[in-house]
Amino acid sequence: MKPTQSQLFRFALIGLSNTALSLAVIGCCLKLLGLADVVANVAGYAAGFVWSFIWNRNWTFGHRGSITTSLVRVTLTYAVAWLANYGVLTEFLAHFGTGAVWTQLPGMAVYTVVCFLGLKYFAFPASGTAAAQ
Repeated sequence: MKPTQSQLFRFALIGLSNTALSLAVIGCCLKLLGLADVVANVAGYAAGFVWSFIWNRNWTFGHRGSITTSLVRVTLTYAVAWLANYGVLTEFLAHFGTGAVWTQLPGMAVYTVVCFLGLKYFAFPASGTAAAQ
């Protein structure tokens, strides 16, 4: 398997595990701790962010650069990916109306692609590249 294919496979596995972890934390916060929905959601997404940062940094991309720099870059990557997702979603909603879950899918696909490329080339660049310096 080529390096990028291997990274994409690992990225997908981490994404699936991230989703499961986030949902588990949200469920525990709601059902066991009795927290409000928004607080539970923030806790779940925070847990998922930390999980994916650690695993993508170490396992998917094998990054050995500054943790602080990569953390800032991951945060920026996720923000740009979300904005791209939001832009695609609003276009689909404008053309097809609200209330259909499928209108979320194109934005989710864009989010995933932007995240992968942003993590690979910006947040966790390979040693020796200009972004890694």
